[in-house]
Amino acid sequence: MQHPRSVADRWFYVTVTMLVILVNVVAFGPSLVNPAGRTVPLPLTSIDLAHSLVSVTWLAVFLAQVTLVAGGRPTVHRQLGVFGVLLSAAFIVVAWLALVAGARRGFDLGGDLVPRGTSVDPGTFLAPAGALIPLGAFVGAAVWYRQRSAAHKRLMMLALLTSTGASIAHVVGHWPAFALPALIGGTLILFLPAIRDRVWEGRIHPVSLWGAIFVTLWVPVFLIVVASTAVWRNFAAWVVQ
Repeated sequence: MQHPRSVADRWFYVTVTMLVILVNVVAFGPSLVNPAGRTVPLPLTSIDLAHSLVSVTWLAVFLAQVTLVAGGRPTVHRQLGVFGVLLSAAFIVVAWLALVAGARRGFDLGGDLVPRGTSVDPGTFLAPAGALIPLGAFVGAAVWYRQRSAAHKRLMMLALLTSTGASIAHVVGHWPAFALPALIGGTLILFLPAIRDRVWEGRIHPVSLWGAIFVTLWVPVFLIVVASTAVWRNFAAWVVQ
């Protein structure tokens, strides 16, 4: 009979993935359920539709992958891994294309980030793209360390958790009163793997700790420092031409 702690540990990644999916539902659900608040009515443009489909598929495949491992089916997990990597690359590409399309409009489709009737400059709109850099780095490193399961699973989980920045921003857009709790929660969620390591293994794996610290420092520095420079704004203006 398996120890309860062992069972809980095996299903940790499944639980966290389901939490991320829930955050996405809360973030993007209101603009779909109540289209009156949308800036642009449905149907979506081809780029936005591709972004939606790839994002949903990416989350579904991620959930399938961690469930396969938790269920003791690593062979199927590895067979699905190539598709998962390609899907991760597609997710990053379509996320960037969707941001560029939004920067050209000057507002988001849901109307919860940029109020209807207003717009923001391309540099501001494209600033969240900075999170795609650590996301891509985590996926690339996970592929490199695919034979080292301890590092691989933590790197992929950090990639997933890094992707929650956009959904948390939309949660705040819908419910501004939750800005502070969302900011704290969005930071703490990055450290869930480190907390898991400390609780179940008695030590924190370097990937869990330094990966979370890297994203925690990188995102605000990019948004506040890099995105405010003339170089970034000129780059953004060139991209949306």
